[in-house]
Amino acid sequence: MQDSKLVFLGDSLTMRHNWSNFGAANMGIDGDTTSGVLSRMHLASKADKIVLMIGANDILNRFTLTRIKSNYSKILNNFSKDQKIYILSLLPVTDVKQTQGINHDIKELNSWLKTQSKQYGFAYINLYPLFLDQRKKGLAESLTTDGIHLTEKGYKLWEKTLRGKI
Repeated sequence: MQDSKLVFLGDSLTMRHNWSNFGAANMGIDGDTTSGVLSRMHLASKADKIVLMIGANDILNRFTLTRIKSNYSKILNNFSKDQKIYILSLLPVTDVKQTQGINHDIKELNSWLKTQSKQYGFAYINLYPLFLDQRKKGLAESLTTDGIHLTEKGYKLWEKTLRGKI
């Protein structure tokens, strides 16, 4: 399906942005999880480069980190050795009492993703600290529309960070 040289693969954070500035195909799906990416990643098999950010919905749906890591391992194992893979950290969510556990799990998964990326020889791009509020506790209010999804300013920061790296 996606014969583009560059594919962005992920959930609503990916889907809700126009990645044409990168000449990329957008394979983001609203509400997607690691299971969803695993089931459809074959659609990006012809891409030379894949930028992947997935897992936030798994955490929001209270899937265990063990399950998320298992799915992620299957995803990482299914990439072709001929592809250049960019694993993006998950972004924080707004810091309120109800989300503190979510941000904790996101940080733990990001740490694991960094280690896995190195082991697989994939590029890891850590966006997490760039999106933090002044207290370094959660997603900065100026970068979000609802505590999870990004404003145009948030997407500009994401694009700026990726420039020159992919």
